[in-house]
Amino acid sequence: MLKKLQVSNYAIIDEVVLEFDEQLTIITGETGAGKSILLGALSLILGQRASDHMFFDKKRKCVIEGHFDLSHHPLQHFFEQTDLDYDQDTIIRREITASGKSRAFVNDTPVQLTVLKKLTKHLIQLLAQHQTLSLGDHEYQLFIVDSVAGHLPLVEEYREKYQSLKTDQKALEKLREHDRQLKQEMDYLLFQLTELNNAEIADPSEQDVLEGELKMFENAELIQSSSEELQQLLGGPDKSALSNLQKSEQLLERLQDLGEHYAEWTKRIKSVRLELEDIFYTVESGGDAASFNPKRANEIQMRLDTLLRLQQKHSVNSLQDLIALRENLEGKSKSADDLEDEINKKQIALEKQEQQIRKLAEKLSKKRKKTIPKLEKQLHLLLSSVGMPNAEISVINTAHTKRELGINGLENLSFLFSPNKGSEKVELKKIASGGELSRIMLVLQSLIADSSALPTLIFDEIDTGISGDVAIKVGKALQQLSTKHQLICITHLPQIASAGKTHFKVYKEDKGERTESNVALLSEKERLQEIGTILSGKPPGKQAIANAKELLKLMNA
Repeated sequence: MLKKLQVSNYAIIDEVVLEFDEQLTIITGETGAGKSILLGALSLILGQRASDHMFFDKKRKCVIEGHFDLSHHPLQHFFEQTDLDYDQDTIIRREITASGKSRAFVNDTPVQLTVLKKLTKHLIQLLAQHQTLSLGDHEYQLFIVDSVAGHLPLVEEYREKYQSLKTDQKALEKLREHDRQLKQEMDYLLFQLTELNNAEIADPSEQDVLEGELKMFENAELIQSSSEELQQLLGGPDKSALSNLQKSEQLLERLQDLGEHYAEWTKRIKSVRLELEDIFYTVESGGDAASFNPKRANEIQMRLDTLLRLQQKHSVNSLQDLIALRENLEGKSKSADDLEDEINKKQIALEKQEQQIRKLAEKLSKKRKKTIPKLEKQLHLLLSSVGMPNAEISVINTAHTKRELGINGLENLSFLFSPNKGSEKVELKKIASGGELSRIMLVLQSLIADSSALPTLIFDEIDTGISGDVAIKVGKALQQLSTKHQLICITHLPQIASAGKTHFKVYKEDKGERTESNVALLSEKERLQEIGTILSGKPPGKQAIANAKELLKLMNA
């Protein structure tokens, strides 16, 4: 519910504050007094784009502020989703600077216009001349049918499951796309894996070992000659190192009893001799092992060529990298098999899921088909009650013949309107008359008033093209609807002006060299004068005042 609207520095409005009744508020005023300016200001907090020709005083910013009671609107989830602070008494503010910069706030938190629009569409619905808004929207028309059918919870359940189905279908399609890409790569992947498996790489150090062995073969002659020479130096028959050490050891053994230090020398010389003997035998065997083996050398070279080729091919630097690559390819190969199994399982699950959702859709479809004739009859009666006795609204199903599932089920409904007998039925959004649109919206909203949390409805000149008894009927219909939902009605008709609980008058006055638009809340006496003025002009005569009294009495009986 819109509790208060505050307009500052907008068009020819300096400062205006309106506090609205929770039922039916009437706004009247002479043509050009500023009623449309109020709607323009209101549209700013509904998220409409700002104009640079909207300032009363270009030195100040323009501020439009609306105070809303959200107690009848389940919007906590929306506030959580958009990271806004929820308050049952919410303030929406729009500020436009003289430079054209625009900012919007919800409870003092800055928001984008897209968020503002999503929020305020739950709070206010503006029905101005030649504006169909949601009236021509097939989603809204389906909402009307579902509201009258009384199965909105079933619709919500269906939509949640349908959205879940679509999410799962997208996930499955991603898996299939991944599977297609994987299969395109699989031939080459398997070729690589086979090549790596045939290489039988097990030990990351194999390459280093082979390179060392090959290096020994390549230097076999040098190793052999050096080994032989070293053997002569260490243990040859003529003055070799071992021979000299043995003689030294024998000399010291003669002296070891003559002092402890001689015994220590003997021990040390012996230790050196033993170590040198070990080196001698090692050199001797190593030299023998280094003998050139062409066959083995060729095998090593071929193996190294294979390992190096694989490293170059896969742009890696070690056998460890090749082993890791092979394991990765093995994982992909297994993943491809696992992915195919997963796709098959998900496909079966989705088919079951779709069958369940289709059952829900069929249930909705039966309820809608049963409701449509009843709805069309109700609409005809209600249209008659607001001065459109020959008007008809037909509900047709324009869904695909294959009865494909959609967000709304199996139906895609469309409302066709015929204002007169024998005239062609056209879509509601193609209706030219703003007055007809407003009355149709009034009728539709009256139908769903008991089953829906409607936003505040603002009717701009719902009286276009009507008068007399029809105007009284429209006024009564507005009153009836306003017992359940807040209405604001801008009118030129005395009958509808008399139907309100609260009455504002928009007027212009000259202040110095400027014309300024203001709004006044009318007392009972002032209201009588205003309705009399609408009836006969300014100033109203005694008869006009008397008629105004009768009209107020009639409309509020």
